[in-house]
Amino acid sequence: MESEAAIVIEDLTVAYDVKPVLWDIDLEIQAGTLTAVIGPNGAGKSTLIKLILQLIKKDCGEITFFEGHSDTIEKEIGATIEEPCFYEYLTGEENLKLYKNILGLHTKDIHDAMEMTGIIFAKDKKVSQYSMGMKQRLAISRAILSNPKLLLLDEPTNGLDPKAIIDLRELIKQLNHMGTTIIFCSHHLSEVKNICSSFGFLYDGVITKRENMNDSDSQIAEMEELFL
Repeated sequence: MESEAAIVIEDLTVAYDVKPVLWDIDLEIQAGTLTAVIGPNGAGKSTLIKLILQLIKKDCGEITFFEGHSDTIEKEIGATIEEPCFYEYLTGEENLKLYKNILGLHTKDIHDAMEMTGIIFAKDKKVSQYSMGMKQRLAISRAILSNPKLLLLDEPTNGLDPKAIIDLRELIKQLNHMGTTIIFCSHHLSEVKNICSSFGFLYDGVITKRENMNDSDSQIAEMEELFL
């Protein structure tokens, strides 16, 4: 039995000031998979994430979630964006409580989410005192609060030290093993290789290549070649 598609994107196009940023994007991602979207700066990765989240309007095309079977999709998608934003004068815990109340969530406990991402030690600190890496951990805590079916991670390793990157890698794998579909946007090709089962290469607003991960040691070099 085929798994359902977590997301189907058809003929997706968006332009800023007439110039196309994404052009006729077609992409289908099956539920339960862990897929990377890679590409150079300015390729449109963050724009694609924002379109999926309906933070910006598309010019044309269709995005369908879980084959149209979900009517509470705003609670079933978790996401981090490249530069996470919080209320700096509130503590980490207060920020998550506010988010939980706004969405009316009755799922994962805030402390559980902060424990999973290793930021529980700073729950009572104001976010203005957080480093970039701490904000990334808090952003991931916020993203998983709803136990999302689909998780979008846009450059989640930004600002993280090597230990935190290893912890994040294990968390992503854990969430995926629990059934969460994950789209992972990153410049860190070694992490893409370590974490993901497939990748799509986005260049100049178009997905030019899709490929499954394999056991070849040369695959990172092959991905690097796409950027040249």
